[in-house]
Amino acid sequence: MNSILPMCDYYMNAFKKGVTIFFVIIAFAPFKVLGQDNIDSLINLAESATLEEKPSLFMDLFVKTRQNFDSGMFYANESKKYALLAGDSLNYTRAEYAIAYLYKNQGYAEDAIAHYLNALKTARNNGFTDREKASLNGLALSYYGLSQFDKSLKYHFESLALRENDGNKSDIAIAVNNIGLVYYQLNDFSKAILYFKRALEIEKELGGQDIEGTYVNLGLAYLGLKEFDVALENFNRGIELCNEGCSNSIFLEAYNGAGACLFALEKKKEAREKLLLALEVAYQEDAESNLISIYNNLAQIDFAENDFEMALNRLDSSQILAVKLASRNWAKKNFRLYAELYSQAGEFQKAYDNQVKYDSVNSEILNDVVAKNLLQIQVDFEERQNLEIIALKDKEIGRRTTLLLLSIIISVLTVVIIFILYRNNKIRRRVNNKLTAANKTIESQNRTLTELNSVLEERVKERTEELRESNEALIKSNHDLDNFIYKTSHDIRGPLATLQGICNIALMDINDPMAVDYLQKLSKTAYKLNLILSKLLVINQINNALPLLEDVRLHNLVISMVDENKMSYFSKEISVKIEISKSLTITSDPDLLKIILGNLISNAFKFHNDSKRVDSFIIVRSCIEGDLFIFEVIDNGVGIEESVAHQIFDIFSKTSEIQDTAGLGLYLVKLATEKLDGKIEVKKSDEGDTLFRVTLPLN
Repeated sequence: MNSILPMCDYYMNAFKKGVTIFFVIIAFAPFKVLGQDNIDSLINLAESATLEEKPSLFMDLFVKTRQNFDSGMFYANESKKYALLAGDSLNYTRAEYAIAYLYKNQGYAEDAIAHYLNALKTARNNGFTDREKASLNGLALSYYGLSQFDKSLKYHFESLALRENDGNKSDIAIAVNNIGLVYYQLNDFSKAILYFKRALEIEKELGGQDIEGTYVNLGLAYLGLKEFDVALENFNRGIELCNEGCSNSIFLEAYNGAGACLFALEKKKEAREKLLLALEVAYQEDAESNLISIYNNLAQIDFAENDFEMALNRLDSSQILAVKLASRNWAKKNFRLYAELYSQAGEFQKAYDNQVKYDSVNSEILNDVVAKNLLQIQVDFEERQNLEIIALKDKEIGRRTTLLLLSIIISVLTVVIIFILYRNNKIRRRVNNKLTAANKTIESQNRTLTELNSVLEERVKERTEELRESNEALIKSNHDLDNFIYKTSHDIRGPLATLQGICNIALMDINDPMAVDYLQKLSKTAYKLNLILSKLLVINQINNALPLLEDVRLHNLVISMVDENKMSYFSKEISVKIEISKSLTITSDPDLLKIILGNLISNAFKFHNDSKRVDSFIIVRSCIEGDLFIFEVIDNGVGIEESVAHQIFDIFSKTSEIQDTAGLGLYLVKLATEKLDGKIEVKKSDEGDTLFRVTLPLN
């Protein structure tokens, strides 16, 4: 029977508490908190305020009412609405963050992510560093709650980089601890320990603030490595520090972890005592996510003592809570224990069914793509750290070397020259010998590779012979194209990132205006090229992914895209009319719909007529005709010449130089539409305006 291992969601509370305190302070500190002032008077003040004052006043109301979801959501949306009308990017960012914050606290992680991404995008575009840090933390938490650990880790690393630049050790300790918890969930306990120890060192420097929680985290990681004595020592250390005063949640986590260790050490009685203490605290705190693990751990003890009925009852309680809280990691562990229980009881069909469920959930949490993403994220972060360390070491070595050379260069110059000539001759002979040996090795490897290639070619011919006549040319062409796009995009992104980094460093060190201008243009060009590569990757994803059908509220999707584009085009008022029923719901792939609608709406804004004599407008409408769904975007922008209209859906096709585009947007629209078995066309409306029409089958 497997020993008890703590769950991923079990210590979610510790993770949330450490981070939530941190990013809520950052997120809402700039807002003016009005204490116990009468809310009614504040509402009256907001209603009578000017357009420029309304976003901040409604945000003050959100801060006072955010404990109530409905009230907080109303005031946050009001702040967002007036921020859009006033062109107030800062309050727009705050409002998007506030909406995401409410969704996250209600457990709607996917909704929260959408608004966090809007807040992050606007914060980065406008240089709002505090907003950027808060949004990164929110995204990391939300993806963590969805068990999408690769994305959680990505945003945690970005957050850590910003906090290291700020130099706030307390913030760095929290970010490092959070990264350790993600690695813990991924069962990479060794890396988790490295980050927990780094957090522990920083907390000791700061006088032991929040140190007991880090000891508990270390206990978890050592428990994962099955170093039970070391793990128990850390749990007991956390409990000991808590005796000096800390929250019940720390006791809860430490008791549960200690119970797991004692069970693994075959001390069942002591293990049960610790777990019952944890259960008592969990009831007091109404900590449902902790109850999931405690019930599972007690079920394992009951199972070990052959009390199958009690074990099954406790496991049922754990699974009910796991389903309620959408905890895939704990659902996975419960399925595994169900399989063992039913197998021991001789109910092999039930045991098999639960083992299948375990394998399915496990593959969802960590598949090959996620593993590659995690590896790339870690490599990028470690590369940045290594470059920083190398730069510091090079600087220190250079300083010391200069001092040393200044003191001895006159006395040793002659000896050095003679020595160099002698060593050069000796090294040359040694290198020649090594080159000869290397050439022989290369020749041998080439022969081996040639033989292997011959074997592989024969195997390929055997496997593809039956299909070659009808499909070989098409499959090879598509495969080569996809590989080219994917590999080229990824291979170029690395040098692009390096180029942008060098430009940024140079801009900090160079004062020559002309050089600064060149570097800015070079950085901007690299950024644009990176956007093109991102779109090429989207093309690859569309070609290789299968549509995932869901119910989509079209009106909400269009509103969010229109609002997003309005933030980028304040230079001229553009009238937008949306003729879509708020209750209209269609079944389709939401990601492909976003590509189609997003590019068409973005183009309508992008290619508007900037003449002051023209009242620019955009009309977005939809309808259902029989078994077809029709979506149209009409604008009176610069238009499309009939001579080039047939080319606009080709890849890299650019029919206008008004905007600096890559010629990929409409190609993506065409790909996504065809993926959904639809069609797209462009023509002139009866009034002579540009009209794009997308026709999709109703599923």
